[in-house]
Amino acid sequence: MNLNVSEEQQMLLNSVTRLFSVESSPARVRAAEARGFDADLWRQLVDFGITTMRIPASAGGSNMGLLEAVLVAEEAGRHLVSVPLAESLPAARLLAQLDSPAATALLDQAKQGELITLAPQPYGAGRSIALPGANAAIAVLVRRGDAILALTGLAAKPPSANLGADNLQILAADDHTVESHIIASGAESCRAFEQAVEEWKLLKAAMLMGLAHQALKLAAAYSCERQQFGRAIGGFQGIAHPLADALTEIEGGQLLVRHAVWSIARQQPDAAALVSMAWWWSTQSAGRAVARALHTFGGYGVSLEYDVQLYYRRAKAWGMLNGDPQLELDRVAARLWSDGHTVALPEVGEVNLEFGHGPQAALFAEEVRAFFRTHLTEELKAYAHHSVDGYHAGFNRMLADAGLLFPHWPAEFGGRGKNAFDMAALQEVFEAHNWQRITTPITNQVAQIVMRFASDEVKAEALPRFASGEALACLGFSEPSCGSDVFAAKTRATRTLDGNWVINGQKMFTTAANLADYVFLLVRTNSDVPKHAGLTLFLVPMDLPGIEVHPVHTLQDERTNITYLSEVVVADRYRIGEIDGGTAVMAATLELEHGGDQYRISFENMYKHALQWAQSTRRDGHPMLANADVQRRLARVAVHTTIARDLCYRTIWGVQEQVPGRAAFGPMSKLFSTEQYQRDALDLMDLCAPDTLLQSNTGLGHVELGYRQSIGMTIYGGTSEIHRSLIAEQALGMPRSRT
Repeated sequence: MNLNVSEEQQMLLNSVTRLFSVESSPARVRAAEARGFDADLWRQLVDFGITTMRIPASAGGSNMGLLEAVLVAEEAGRHLVSVPLAESLPAARLLAQLDSPAATALLDQAKQGELITLAPQPYGAGRSIALPGANAAIAVLVRRGDAILALTGLAAKPPSANLGADNLQILAADDHTVESHIIASGAESCRAFEQAVEEWKLLKAAMLMGLAHQALKLAAAYSCERQQFGRAIGGFQGIAHPLADALTEIEGGQLLVRHAVWSIARQQPDAAALVSMAWWWSTQSAGRAVARALHTFGGYGVSLEYDVQLYYRRAKAWGMLNGDPQLELDRVAARLWSDGHTVALPEVGEVNLEFGHGPQAALFAEEVRAFFRTHLTEELKAYAHHSVDGYHAGFNRMLADAGLLFPHWPAEFGGRGKNAFDMAALQEVFEAHNWQRITTPITNQVAQIVMRFASDEVKAEALPRFASGEALACLGFSEPSCGSDVFAAKTRATRTLDGNWVINGQKMFTTAANLADYVFLLVRTNSDVPKHAGLTLFLVPMDLPGIEVHPVHTLQDERTNITYLSEVVVADRYRIGEIDGGTAVMAATLELEHGGDQYRISFENMYKHALQWAQSTRRDGHPMLANADVQRRLARVAVHTTIARDLCYRTIWGVQEQVPGRAAFGPMSKLFSTEQYQRDALDLMDLCAPDTLLQSNTGLGHVELGYRQSIGMTIYGGTSEIHRSLIAEQALGMPRSRT
């Protein structure tokens, strides 16, 4: 993945942001509401060259790419522009593609600054359709059968009061008074119109995401100003957490729109489905986000003097311009699973972004698959289990010998220099073979910190053992009385006269402690300072006297542990970092842990097994996947897993490239992946009932397991509440909502 925009794209973005800040201020938006159209703003866009940016150069336009148009549209949504931008850009491009004198004449007028829009819904299908920009446009382009029509004379009709205060008309199914002219017909013309509608979906989706993002910023700013009970209301989790959920959904939607543009450019097989996913998700998530934003303002939010209500009305209105947005899920399903279903997609131009884990990672994944095909015997397959019970010491050493245990480590520590995307691809192969993904990631997390903070002596002792597959590590952070607040640790380490340390206490959820050779232990070394300041970390050998490991079994069919430490004497050389400097070490540790990809992989695996069930199971003589309700429910999960992957890959990219503002990426990816995993597990259990009652390592057993696993994943690695607080603080600038 690469989400960096080019220097030219950033310049364009900066320019339109400045333009909209002045020419589409809240005061200007309010002033334009009576008519729904700001003629002065439209003229500014004409002069700026925005209105012709999608017209091919051969037809007199600037032929800019769809990604550039998406960037402009997102800013337009952020500023609630009172012009039908998302409708006019594809309409102008469409006219350039239609081979007729009538279309050419309209194109000439568009290049001179006249407004021409399109209606995404088909005309004459026995239903009402929305005509965006009708009272300001010289023509609205519509499709009726195999003909493309220009509806004219609409400006003579009085403006219609409407939810979004947009310049539009609703054309009733039985209204035959509208003047219309056929400007093109035939299969190629209809294909061009279909391309224009798909482009419209992406541009309007981008506008919805920009709108919602700005509404959340308004709410966050208000939450920092409004005082209640002696503190800013943004410090209350009841305010902060819904906004964090909403922001996560919106940033996932922004990624999804860009992903769709990239997929068209790369001619990916799921490109058409991604367009529909982006449109459906934007219509749903924007409405939720702005409702939460308005709620933050309390009673003031519904007051017309506050700007947030402008966003609330348009968030719903824009999503209804193509009719019922829920019908787009049917299109997602058809585009994913119907044989022979084709969609005409727009020309998008050059796209400099990258999505997915990339070709290098794909090749590496195939290497890992080949290893599993060769070495995963029937005996080992029977041994496989999703928990630490599936750990096999011999296979672990085989992975190490093949360079597949920690291939991302530097060569000096026995690695191959693979990157984080290679590792994401590797983890997916492990999941596909039901091979446990617990002991290696935990050991890796500890080893990464040892590389950075440990003494040379400890590095020389532990790292070769980890690299060879002969030793494992576990984490000793949580305690029974502290929950997710690891910094409230009470396990105590006291320095002795000979320089060693004596440790007493207990740690909860020390997964793999029954197998581990070391525990990465967080202890309190100073009680006379604030809790964050008196912590130190140690890499404690598990064979020291005074350590006892007791099993704790979970409903996920997993074993974790509680570890007791009584008068455990540890040499100072095992200290990781400075005395009382544990906070800095933990910050590096948590950055490794706060991503959501390990959870997302399990989520996606559950979805794949449910889809296989729907494709292979027949009821009443028909595949389950032929059922419309089954299609919609699986299509929803397909959208969710796609967004989860994009958010997780963004986290990997952000850490790898040290992207500014990345601190919230990991919490967002973890929050979305685990919370959506839990919600979708509930639905898929119902969908596939009663077969999902049965436990199994195959087929729907993965859905049943997903139901049991998903609830724990909202807790592991920091609860969802902790991640919501982090998102609110780091991405929205809200007050701290944790104590």
